Amino acid sequence: MDDVSDLVRWPEPEGWPLDSTRDRLIGDWYLYQRKGGHRTSTDDLITAWYACHRTKSPTENYLDLGCGIGSVMLMVSHKLRPPTVWGVEAQPQSFAMVARSVDELPDNSCEFSLRHSDFRSLDFSDQHFDLVTGSPPYFPIGTGVLPDDAQRRACRFEARGGVEGYLETAERALSKNGRLYLVFQTLWTDRVLASATANNLHLSGQADFLMRSDRNQPFLSVYEFSRESCSDPHRVSLPVRDSQGNVSQAYQEVRNEMGL
Repeated sequence: MDDVSDLVRWPEPEGWPLDSTRDRLIGDWYLYQRKGGHRTSTDDLITAWYACHRTKSPTENYLDLGCGIGSVMLMVSHKLRPPTVWGVEAQPQSFAMVARSVDELPDNSCEFSLRHSDFRSLDFSDQHFDLVTGSPPYFPIGTGVLPDDAQRRACRFEARGGVEGYLETAERALSKNGRLYLVFQTLWTDRVLASATANNLHLSGQADFLMRSDRNQPFLSVYEFSRESCSDPHRVSLPVRDSQGNVSQAYQEVRNEMGL
C-alpha cells in the first residue's frame, strides 16, 4: 500500500474530550474512552487474549504499536505483568487518554513508558521486545466513507499507512525469540502474509474468529509471527456468537481466561 501520510492531512482534536468516560476494563484497572469516539472492542480483546494464551514463559518487555486508548496494552499487561511496557501512539487525543489511564493505575509490577510518536520513525536499535502487539486500521483511504470524528477516522482508515507499517516496525523491534500478535480482517490475509514475508517474519499461529457459529468464514484473525520458520503453525477457530446470536461458550471462555 502507498504511504498516504504526506498526502492526506486532517486537523487533530485538541484538549480533553468532553464525552470521555472512565470505565472498568479488567480487575481494578480502568481506561478512558469516548462515548462518541473510538472504544474498546472485540478486536482488542481477541488480540490481547491470543497474545496471552500463547505466551507460556515470562515476558520481560512488551511493546504495543499504535496503542490508541490502551485497551490491548492494558489487558496484556494486567494478565502477564511484564516488568517493562512500551506504548506508542501518534494521535494526540488518544495519547492523552491512555496517558491518563496509565497514570491512574493502582500500584503494579509494570513500568509503563509511553511515546507520543509515529512508530515508523522510532529507533529500536538499543531496545528489543519479547512481545509486540498491534491493531492496525483496516481500510485504505478511498474504500469507505471517512468518519467526521478524527479519533474514529484514525482508528479505522490508513491515514498513516496500514498493516505493512506495523509489520516493518515489528521486525525492527522484535527480540530474537520475540512474537508479534496482529489483528486484521481475515479477508485480507494474503496482504498480511505478503507483508510478513517481505519483512522476514514467519507465521507461527493464527486464531480465526467467526461472527456466529453458523457462518462459514471468519471475519477477524489474530496472526502470530516470529523470526523462525514454523512447519506446523498453531491454529484455532472460535465463534463470537452462537447460531441464536448469543455470546458463545467459547468466547465466554476467552473472556474468563482474561479475567473479564
